[in-house]
Amino acid sequence: MQPQLSFDRTIIATRNDEIVNVLLELTAPPAPAIERKPLDVVLVLDRSGSMAGNPLQAVTKAAAQLLRLVGPEDRIGVVAFDNEVDLVLPLGQHDAVAAGRTLRAIQPGGSTNLSGGWLKGFEMLVAGGREDVLRRIIVLTDGHANAGLSSPDDLLPLIGSGQAKGVSTSCIGFGDGYDETLLAGLADAGRGNDYWCAGPDQAAAVFADEFAGLASVVAQNVSVEITPTDAVAVAQVLNEFPITDLASGGVQVALGDAYGSETRKVVARFNLRPLDADGSVDVATFTIRWASTVGDVALHTVTLPVMVTAGDVEAGDPGADPRVTEEVLVLEVAKNRRAAREAAEAGDFEGASSLLRASVQVFACMAAPMSGEIDDLQLDIQRLDSRMWDAKSSKKLHARSRSASRGRKSNYEDTPGTPDQGL
Repeated sequence: MQPQLSFDRTIIATRNDEIVNVLLELTAPPAPAIERKPLDVVLVLDRSGSMAGNPLQAVTKAAAQLLRLVGPEDRIGVVAFDNEVDLVLPLGQHDAVAAGRTLRAIQPGGSTNLSGGWLKGFEMLVAGGREDVLRRIIVLTDGHANAGLSSPDDLLPLIGSGQAKGVSTSCIGFGDGYDETLLAGLADAGRGNDYWCAGPDQAAAVFADEFAGLASVVAQNVSVEITPTDAVAVAQVLNEFPITDLASGGVQVALGDAYGSETRKVVARFNLRPLDADGSVDVATFTIRWASTVGDVALHTVTLPVMVTAGDVEAGDPGADPRVTEEVLVLEVAKNRRAAREAAEAGDFEGASSLLRASVQVFACMAAPMSGEIDDLQLDIQRLDSRMWDAKSSKKLHARSRSASRGRKSNYEDTPGTPDQGL
């Protein structure tokens, strides 16, 4: 992992309350062309009654196609759940044609025992465990957990316990009836990804992208510890990553796995205390940790000091990077989208529309206006103003916010839409 720090300002004034935004970019090495860790993956598929018809057909077809993507050392298992849990394919190598027939034979059933499905997948990965493999559960559901463990207070620790034992979890929300907040929380607890799959036509793309990411993992358990000094009054992380408070007074930001050649970004904001004199200012320390998965598997730690200079701000700041300001604005819009969704869900359509209008102005003022994103926001504003807001609109807004904040695509829409701006 190659780290780089950039600042929106490197020179600050004395005797003022100053704010400094710092962008940490972690660029992963390229994924090896051939050699990589084997994958053990269990698909946990919702077959509850609401999945009947095209949804279940599309999902089972996409799962069958996924079997054609696995490498010679990879293993796939499939679990189906409604109020009951069934093993469809054991963890192993499968003939794609025969396995496809088995998958297409899955029939819709009753309620949604998500916890039971996940536990069966976890059991398969642990009982059939191999050394030195990447293990992941991929949960797809179109509804709310309403059987087995169903509350976030029960489900989040469950998924987190799996991650602590080396089993990560990604979640795919299908359609517009699932609980996007819960699935995002489960993915965070499992250090995986969360997706919105809007319709049947997108199922294959979601599975393929998730598997492609897994197949290119070059670093696991990437984390950033941010430890501010006494010069800082308030420190915060602007991204939506899992964050843990540390006894040292700092925080740990969990980034999960890193894919080959991708760049993960973290933006930290530091509110500095007034200073009495010019000179160097020690703001914080960034400590980056990860485990490499290619070549010699090893734990790595890199420590970076965060320093600015108190001095003459009128003389210019050649070290200031405008990319940091733009990244802050992108994250500001992501925050507005989250808040707008919450307002709309509470029935405050005017408040939600106002937040999105402010976001349009933010994007319009950027050096390279993001026209696609602006068009997308305008569509959401029209829906809010005409009171045409629905569950699908909410899912879309949530997914776009997550994509921007975490730097990975999470929305797979079934209607012509605006570009994903590289997310």
